Amino acid sequence: MPSSVKVNSTICGFKHKINGQLEGKEIITDIETDCAKVAKIAHMEIPKKQTMNIKENYAMDQAKDTCCAICIVPAAVMYVCKMELGMLSKNLAKQAGTVDIDFTEG
Repeated sequence: MPSSVKVNSTICGFKHKINGQLEGKEIITDIETDCAKVAKIAHMEIPKKQTMNIKENYAMDQAKDTCCAICIVPAAVMYVCKMELGMLSKNLAKQAGTVDIDFTEG
């Protein structure tokens, strides 16, 4: 069963849906988005070996010349990859519900 996450980029006003599925040695990801920058990486075929680190990471490499520096979509793509590889429990992720960045005063 494919993995799927929703991303609400409230700062820039865009919402995205990321779907991913492991096929052989690659995770195929597709992103539904209205953001022109994210749309440039809307379809990726990510080698499993390039999901382990930030430095040698296919999704981050694709995003670095396309997305804004603070875009949270590449990190969400990595969550999808980790779920597809069995390195992050889909049940645990569903139970957690969200990953937040809270902007607080002080």
